[in-house]
Amino acid sequence: MSIKLYIDLPRHRRTAIIRDRDSVANLLTAAMKKYGYQPQDNMPARWGFGVVSKPLNQASKNSKQWLHLVQRVVVGSSHPELAQIIAQIQAKDLREPNQVEGACLDLRMATLYAAPPWIETEAASFYCISPIRVTERHDKQNNYNSYLQTGDKLNQLLNRTMQARFGRQFDLSLIPDSLYVRSCAGKMDAGMAIKTRSNGQQLIIKGLNIPFILTGAAEDLRDAWYSGLGRSTARGFGCLEMQE
Repeated sequence: MSIKLYIDLPRHRRTAIIRDRDSVANLLTAAMKKYGYQPQDNMPARWGFGVVSKPLNQASKNSKQWLHLVQRVVVGSSHPELAQIIAQIQAKDLREPNQVEGACLDLRMATLYAAPPWIETEAASFYCISPIRVTERHDKQNNYNSYLQTGDKLNQLLNRTMQARFGRQFDLSLIPDSLYVRSCAGKMDAGMAIKTRSNGQQLIIKGLNIPFILTGAAEDLRDAWYSGLGRSTARGFGCLEMQE
């Protein structure tokens, strides 16, 4: 069993505002825990999510952080047990635990529906709902930076990350849309706020944000489609959508 669940906010009731992806991750994790989900520390996630949102303010000298109006949340997994848990989520479950009254993210007015079953294929055109994140070590202290280029090295890092997440070999190749890259003057990255620090500053991490073709074994593409591509998918990175 696999699932990709869409959580859509009605146009006339889009009042859910987020500063970062952490609140959405907390909401989804709490909803999944109701149906038996047990997060494992220091283990890569076999599920992922993404957020479609509209910026409410432009980050400027007078604005410490971005605010976004949530339009849609997408969550999914190709792992049978996790997919079964996600399939049980109901609108009434979509309220973030928060000790501050009135401060929690509330998506209980949303409509939920699952995507049609994935059609097995060895190549597909995707775009990013959220940036794709892979990392490489940059010093002897095992500190890692996001890798933001395409090519053979990206494919190696992607496959290494997916192998760590799913416990088997992957052989994916990401082919960027060259027309898009040229039109953007080579800018292929985008930053995403994953949490807000106690001083009010957002922690922003970058990832690749381009349309692309992904090739590989049918099983590899299925896992990327349902569970997200790359690392940090349970923090909101690597959620994909098909190009029409």
